[in-house]
Amino acid sequence: MQDEYQQIYNEARLILETRLNEYRLLHSISVADTAASMARQYGVDVDKACVAGLLHDWDKNLSDEELVERARGFGIEMADRLEDLAFLLHAQTGAMAVKQQFPGIDPEITQAIARHTSAAPDMTELDMIIYIADIIEPLRSRGNLTPLRTIAGKVPLELLFLKSLEMTMEHLIKRHRFIHPDSLQVWNSYIARERGM
Repeated sequence: MQDEYQQIYNEARLILETRLNEYRLLHSISVADTAASMARQYGVDVDKACVAGLLHDWDKNLSDEELVERARGFGIEMADRLEDLAFLLHAQTGAMAVKQQFPGIDPEITQAIARHTSAAPDMTELDMIIYIADIIEPLRSRGNLTPLRTIAGKVPLELLFLKSLEMTMEHLIKRHRFIHPDSLQVWNSYIARERGM
């Protein structure tokens, strides 16, 4: 790892030990490792993937009230049904907080952090890797992740991302949870592209 990224990784790791509970810290380290492995497979910058993976849940242990207050402080536009979607704000508030904590950090890293929950219609390869790594990292046991883990590195990255998004939305529907409007927009935009619309 290049010195610049190693320094951020080491400093972030120490800070995260005080910001996250033990499970969330181990998850973040596992996402970093998974993202780095995927980046190697897909020809994406491994250092950026590793650092973004470690930092992706920077604000995850904040309460919904704290996330809403933080989002307002950062001037983040918030969706309707905020009370049902506040838990998703940690991606955007975390990205903003990481910018403050690590001035000069590559914007590709903070964008990947911001997009790791509800995604975006114009996902970059790094964005997709962090989104997917958050789902398939080995410590994650939610649902049947074997199909996704099996095809990772064997199918095009965009297809793996779409399968991950599909699985996430199915999971939310089965649990009768709200789906962020951005995620629906992302799904519709990718399907339109797939159909040549």
